[in-house]
Amino acid sequence: MIIKTGMRARVLLSAVAAAGLVGVLPGPMVSAQSPAAPPQLLSVLTDWTGTDQVKFEAIAQAFMAKTGINVEVEGTSDFLTVLHTRVAAGDLPDVAIVPRPGVYTDFADQGLIKSLDDLGVTGFADSYQPAWVDLGSVGGVPYAITVKANSKSMIWDRPDALAAAGGAPATLDAFESMMTTMAASGNKPLVVSAKDSWTLTDWFENVYYRTAGPQKYADLFGGKLPFTDQSVVDALAIVDKLIGSDVWVNGGREIALSTAYQDGLAQVFGTSPVADFFMEGGFTGSVAINDVNPALVPGKDIAFFPFPDIDPAYAGSVVGGGDFAIAFDDNDPAKQFMQYLASADAANVWAANGVISPNKSLDTSAFTDPLVKAEAEQLTAAKLFAFDGSDLLPGDLGDLWPTTLQSIYQDPSTTADQLATFQAQAATEFGQ
Repeated sequence: MIIKTGMRARVLLSAVAAAGLVGVLPGPMVSAQSPAAPPQLLSVLTDWTGTDQVKFEAIAQAFMAKTGINVEVEGTSDFLTVLHTRVAAGDLPDVAIVPRPGVYTDFADQGLIKSLDDLGVTGFADSYQPAWVDLGSVGGVPYAITVKANSKSMIWDRPDALAAAGGAPATLDAFESMMTTMAASGNKPLVVSAKDSWTLTDWFENVYYRTAGPQKYADLFGGKLPFTDQSVVDALAIVDKLIGSDVWVNGGREIALSTAYQDGLAQVFGTSPVADFFMEGGFTGSVAINDVNPALVPGKDIAFFPFPDIDPAYAGSVVGGGDFAIAFDDNDPAKQFMQYLASADAANVWAANGVISPNKSLDTSAFTDPLVKAEAEQLTAAKLFAFDGSDLLPGDLGDLWPTTLQSIYQDPSTTADQLATFQAQAATEFGQ
């Protein structure tokens, strides 16, 4: 049964429907001897609608088939408003899927959600790399399970050009040396889409994490370290050397500032490519194939390699995003569902629907797209993981930071003034 109200959609999936009798809702079971207990019900609130909700319903169906517990899935595009309204009214879902760590951190601090220990979830620490366990923890206590993840630490390439240049570089120095050699033959290999300022945040975050490390990264985007800190200035200098280079960047800085994301992709993966490398997240493969050049063959005409290491201490780092399951109740359905979400079974149902879980037991052979499979392997193997920094910023900072970086990219001599202005706003938003 589907009930739609405004922008919200609620889907009640029953164990009967999970068994194949779609449209039949669970009713009271009558016995000649004694009435059966009412079916258990689990309520789940998510920010997924449309295709994403359909994929999540596959998880719910698999869980119901396994346990007999009915699942009510409610998806809304106005998720945070709906969730906070329900929290204030005491109308809590059993489980929620939240889009960023700050949400569950606040709830944990308020004592509103249950820890995985309280829920009796077992095997969690063994099934995920420590980076993912740490990401879902508050004060060292695990609360959240990363159920869906994506990488933003990817240099997309044309495999023939990369092979001719010697293969994927492991370090930033090697990458720069490779591009210098390629440029010497008359080809500027790197495309930067600085017209869409959000792309610059991903360049900065990848460089900053790999130079300043996890603690400063967390402090910077958590309001404990000022954006005027020398570590920020140093990282921006590396970013500018990399993407402000007239030697490597196709068209140079001026053209980069007028190049939008999809237009940049076309320069590398269009029918008449003029460059070889483009840095962005896992969604890029789908955009390139579906919107730029449908003739692309994944793995043959388009592939990626991990963003190169800078400081060996932070080798194997991945910056990206994810969605996290948290439980407001420790009733039996919630306990069983959280245990299921932490399992390899759930990870493989996700995979069958083209969704990446960072569970180490994920069977990557389930992915039919080699690009998604490679991204999944990168995420499950990540030694360090940083959540997208701009998505962690409160208030208007998430919109102001990209435009600040764009202004700095346009004129690096204004770096100090731009950072000072941004920090003044940050201090207000963080309540300093």
